[in-house]
Amino acid sequence: MINFLLPFCAFTSAISARAMDPLVSSLAQDFGISLTAAAVAVTLYALPYSFGQPILGPLGDHYGKIRILKTCLWVQCASLLMVALAPSFNVLLAGRFIGGVASGGLMPMALAIVADKVPPAQRQSAIARNVTGSLSGLILAASAAGLLAVWFNWRAIFGIATAISLTAAVLSAIYLRETVVATRHIRFSDALASYREIVTKRRAWICFSAVAFEGIALFGMFPFIAPVLQMRGQGGPAEAGFMITACGIGSLVFTLIVRRLLRIASRYRLMIAGGVLAMMGPLGLGLAVPLPWLGLFFATSGFGYMMVHNSIHAEVAELTTTARTSAFALHSCAFFTGQAIGPLVFAFGMAAITAAGMLYVFAAILMLIGPTISVLLRRAYATGSGALVH
Repeated sequence: MINFLLPFCAFTSAISARAMDPLVSSLAQDFGISLTAAAVAVTLYALPYSFGQPILGPLGDHYGKIRILKTCLWVQCASLLMVALAPSFNVLLAGRFIGGVASGGLMPMALAIVADKVPPAQRQSAIARNVTGSLSGLILAASAAGLLAVWFNWRAIFGIATAISLTAAVLSAIYLRETVVATRHIRFSDALASYREIVTKRRAWICFSAVAFEGIALFGMFPFIAPVLQMRGQGGPAEAGFMITACGIGSLVFTLIVRRLLRIASRYRLMIAGGVLAMMGPLGLGLAVPLPWLGLFFATSGFGYMMVHNSIHAEVAELTTTARTSAFALHSCAFFTGQAIGPLVFAFGMAAITAAGMLYVFAAILMLIGPTISVLLRRAYATGSGALVH
């Protein structure tokens, strides 16, 4: 049952995170506010999602990952219901803030639980299976939320999200059992000790820097797909949603065949090949590849991105055996911080070198991440820089 529940928890987190993206205009119309003000609902979720994770990580290591996972699920349920029933925009923002903190704890907990239960030889493919839930949530939210907003309204979407999250919370309460018994309350020094064990390793900084650049270069481009397509007369928000969905499908395909790929290629070869493939989405958009071929470029980009990202997951799992939740929390914090600042980097760069120029820059970043960290990680192993297993 745990093999189903952990990906399902990740699925609910992704739904909660991405359901708001296509609904900003609906919020503006319903509450009588500007689009800029409505967009705060996205930002006020992303920031606590990112910065709450370093707090939740040590809590999971100390009190038990499953216990904190269950708590986050119930708080996420309450926050989604709060958003669905919000009588004012301020109440909605409060719900999004609380939900960001809670949802941000689900993925690191789930990944750390997998890393604890699976031996190193099978760990990368097991982590990929867990990521499948998150990707499925991304695909569903990107493709369905906008359409459902037309057929029903944005409150109905969050009502559905509440029901999905409640299902995960109830099933987790029934089937997941915590074995950790905390003999005392956590102290600040405990959290510092956990993070000190991680950040003193060169491999940690390589991994966290890499995912931050992934967040900037891939997810930082997403909000600008629709404007670029509109400027060229190639489409608009619907077509942009299809490109993001294609990227998610490409990533999903990788998670389904990763075990076979690992039989014929090492983790580091996957990183190198993944970097080359990951650049295809922004490169194709920069070159004005026509639809529907552009969708294939984005699917290829998603496949390559996950080749690199999943390999980094496996590296993070091997940073420590005693503070894995803290390690994944720092990983996720770096990743989502990159996603938060990526659109700002693109916007400022676009004013200087045009949208196409920034797309080429982001494509180059994605291409270089895999080969660069492949070399750096192997050097860290060779010098014994905090390596646990190989």
